[in-house]
Amino acid sequence: MDGRGLNRSAIAVLLSIGVMVGAYGVARCLVPDTAPARLALMLPGHGAVVIGPYLQRADADHGARMVEQICGGCHAFRAGADDVAGPNLFGVVDRPVASVSGYAYSDALHHAGSGRVWTEQALSDWLSGPDRFAPGTRMSLNGLSDPALRADIIVYLRTLRQPQD
Repeated sequence: MDGRGLNRSAIAVLLSIGVMVGAYGVARCLVPDTAPARLALMLPGHGAVVIGPYLQRADADHGARMVEQICGGCHAFRAGADDVAGPNLFGVVDRPVASVSGYAYSDALHHAGSGRVWTEQALSDWLSGPDRFAPGTRMSLNGLSDPALRADIIVYLRTLRQPQD
């Protein structure tokens, strides 16, 4: 490549950079930054939501579809079914945390769940963020932020138990 080719390449690079900077400047003028100077409402990221009011309006059928979609790849839901990647969730409501015999729970869940029971509120707290409930858990779910969705799932899980005689 001779000197003329190098000059052309350098000019092309400089013009490209100039066009990009100019387009950025025009875009910043046309589309202003809309972030507020001060947040009007601050939602706590780690606060527990009381699930009781949501349970009264929960839909078990919707919960069943969501459980199959969200949890079905890693958990079983029938009595006596073998554990998959996660423990069998049949009868999970009101069962002690980390109590399925034969399943190797993480130390984090054993520690966080020591002496606890999977109440509806505990399940909601777990589903909202397993890593907040038991830091270091192996559960791969990022968390479900919608309390209505969690309530639907919990109401469905409540139906998974042996019938009372």
